[in-house]
Formats: sequence, structure tokens, C-alpha cells
Amino acid sequence: MRKLIVTTITTVLFCSMNAQNTSFLFRTPLSFYNTDILSYLQVLHKNQQYEKMVPFFTGEVRASHSQSSFVELLANAPFGYSMKRSGIREVKKGESWSLTYQRTFLGTQETFKIDCVLLNDTCRLVLSKPTLKLIFKDI
Repeated sequence: MRKLIVTTITTVLFCSMNAQNTSFLFRTPLSFYNTDILSYLQVLHKNQQYEKMVPFFTGEVRASHSQSSFVELLANAPFGYSMKRSGIREVKKGESWSLTYQRTFLGTQETFKIDCVLLNDTCRLVLSKPTLKLIFKDI
């Protein structure tokens, strides 16, 4: 009887945890590939897949560069620091979000914010000149 109760409780807990993770992955377009947009872009950058990064940007900096010059900008951008997302605020329901990140850069803990929007069913990072300097240090 004891084994049956323990097995039942374990099964219920496992199922509820699995359902909770699934709902988080599909709750917001910011969560895809089991990560968030900036962490995903950092993985692409570390693997030198700059062309795959381009569709995830929008804004004045992206509009002012051609595809090839923007890829070159991304290739030369320093993006190797450790960071983690520390907050999300939905600005417009289902359309735009403000994300807060913490990073460690040269032993200093910093906090910065970025804006994301949903365009053509893709979550994109709004890249202005100040945001460019926040994300890619020393540009």
C-alpha cells in the first residue's frame, strides 16, 4: 500500500512539472529552443552563425545596414560575456516586451534592458544605437 501511494504521488508530481514546463515554452514567443532570444543569439554568435542571427533583429540599426554589412557588424561584435535573463515585462499584450538581463563583464555585475517585438510571427530584438552599445560592449 505504501509503494502504491508513493508511486501515485510521484507520478502526479512528475506530470504536473512536465505540464508546467510545456506551458512555459509556448506561453511567450520570447521562449524558444528552451532559452530566451538574447541567449539564443549568443549561442549563434559563439558558433559563428551570423547569417542565422540577422532575422531576429529589427530597428534603426538593422534598417541602416545591408544584409552583408550587418553580418559583418555581428561578426566583429564582442558578445562573449556571461549573462542571464532576470526579468520580463509585457509592454503590449502579445506584441512587445521589455527584458532585463544581468551580465558579468570584466568581473563587474551589470544590468541592462532590451526591447523585443513580434513581427511576422518572429520575435525580434529592437536594435537602436544605444541598445547596440548595451548588448555588444565596446562597439
